[in-house]
Amino acid sequence: MEFVLKDKVFPEIAAWADELAAIRHEIHENPELGFETPKTAERIAGLLRGWGADEIDQKTVRNGVIAVVNGSRPGPALALRADIDALPIDDLSGRPWASRIKGRCHACGHDGHQTWLLGALRHLATDRSFAGRVIGIFQPCEEPTGGAKAVVDSGVFQKYGIREIYGAHDEPMLPKGVFGFRAGPLQASSDNFWIKIHGRGTHGGRPHLGIDPIAAGVQLYGALLSIVSRRVDPIEPAVVSVCSLNAGRYEAQNVVPPLLTMSGTVRTYSEEVRSQIEREVQLMTEETARANGCSSEIRYERKTPAVINDRDRTLEAAGIAQKLFGGEHVVPDMKPFMSSEDFAEYQRVVPGVMIRIGIRDEDHTAGVHSPVFDFNDEVLPAAATLLSKIARVRLEELAAADA
Repeated sequence: MEFVLKDKVFPEIAAWADELAAIRHEIHENPELGFETPKTAERIAGLLRGWGADEIDQKTVRNGVIAVVNGSRPGPALALRADIDALPIDDLSGRPWASRIKGRCHACGHDGHQTWLLGALRHLATDRSFAGRVIGIFQPCEEPTGGAKAVVDSGVFQKYGIREIYGAHDEPMLPKGVFGFRAGPLQASSDNFWIKIHGRGTHGGRPHLGIDPIAAGVQLYGALLSIVSRRVDPIEPAVVSVCSLNAGRYEAQNVVPPLLTMSGTVRTYSEEVRSQIEREVQLMTEETARANGCSSEIRYERKTPAVINDRDRTLEAAGIAQKLFGGEHVVPDMKPFMSSEDFAEYQRVVPGVMIRIGIRDEDHTAGVHSPVFDFNDEVLPAAATLLSKIARVRLEELAAADA
């Protein structure tokens, strides 16, 4: 298999390129969802056993894997993380290794994430010339969220004394072989809301005999979209999107319905703005419904905090990538975006860095969460090399600081 940065990848990992691609294809063919990833976890554990991992824990996190690789000398602990679940959509990629299971697809690249972490851990187990130990976290349930919090709540960080954590995500907006870094906010928090506006149904020709929830819903739609432009500090990034709005039946053109529903998402970087928008959504829903003679119900759910990369560790990781691959292959201050990642839960516990790894070429142009998306195998050796190198460098520096 051809792959990027061939002359700069660790030779051992370069020799595994075809094997890593085959592993990724098998994962892609057999996707599992949410926390229901037992076969995926068993495959990961079996490979790591064969490669000499020192500890493999499949019990602490349901259908996840916690693996330990010890260095040749005592020292601190550092974690590398990959998510392992798929999305509940059909695979329309047309690849020979397309999903065998209808309605399930690795359309976000988690098949690649777990494969490059497997490659990094294999390399660390092959060459143990580092201090301390590396904890590999293979996390289920990133897509609906909850998996990272389950790992944190399990006590894994306290058990192993994990000091730092690093993760990586494929990035179709970056060319293959380019690594993106950003100190500070990289990805937004994610919250969801579900709203019901209750009116009273009536004949469309006699609207005065009912209470029209559509009128209230239209007003509320505009009010919610005005939160960012009129209530939030304009220098604070924020998004409020209403993504569904339903009332009545298309075929019943002369019936005022009794109910309107809408749902949407909120994205921010600031916890203060996050709380402000939650209050505004609640208030606007209640007051708009009341002003129109309707009643309302709202469910507002906080899902994932913002990914805020530790500044010093991000700058150092970017420097490591530059030394490995050259400055032309590193974007040290990439533009942040409003998608979310539950890697943020780990950053609440220890300093952490999320890296974006470019996969775009002529054959890989689809965005993540598209049914035609497929990961780019050509980046696997370079990504595994970078993760292994970051772990080695940081563990040595932490050990030296502790001495």
